[in-house]
Amino acid sequence: MGLMAAAAAEIYEKGFHGASLSDILKKAGATKGALYHHFEDKHALGLEAMGHFLQTDMGEIWLEPFRKSDDPLTTLINLIGFMHTSGAMDAGMKHGCPLVNLTEEMSVKDEGFRKMLAARSLEWREVIEEALRRGQAAGNVRVDIDPEGVSMMILAVRHGVLSQAKTMNNWAMLEKCASAFFDYLNSLRPPVAKNLNG
Repeated sequence: MGLMAAAAAEIYEKGFHGASLSDILKKAGATKGALYHHFEDKHALGLEAMGHFLQTDMGEIWLEPFRKSDDPLTTLINLIGFMHTSGAMDAGMKHGCPLVNLTEEMSVKDEGFRKMLAARSLEWREVIEEALRRGQAAGNVRVDIDPEGVSMMILAVRHGVLSQAKTMNNWAMLEKCASAFFDYLNSLRPPVAKNLNG
């Protein structure tokens, strides 16, 4: 495991302040000399590692499906369904969302982390917002909804559900939230055209 991947894993599991440099180095099979050759300190390593992780690994899962979709409501429902059935939510149940965790821990205390997290959050919102606009143009999303507001709502629900799952450690709660969220997403679809012949 590389140094940045080890740092991202350690910070995700324990938070930035709880992450141990010695454990990061052990996971990476690296020395302190190697660390300080590339990074000034733990802060620089953590900021770079988490920024990269949120943009690449998390982005591949949560953003790439939307980049070319013109039916983002179905895309999102399918993605959430896949996350629930594939076992990918196990880490979310245990540790929560890395973006939310860091936001809660670091955004008020550290301007560097706040700016990085704000940039990643904005990227997520913009990708989903653009997918909603394509969905409107393709007739898959109601034209009377505000794509910017809905993209904010989608992320707020996603982040909040994962925080609640981590706190409650309750799989049934996740399923109830998903069902209610799917009802909301389906309400954003255009009404089915009436049969003109009767």
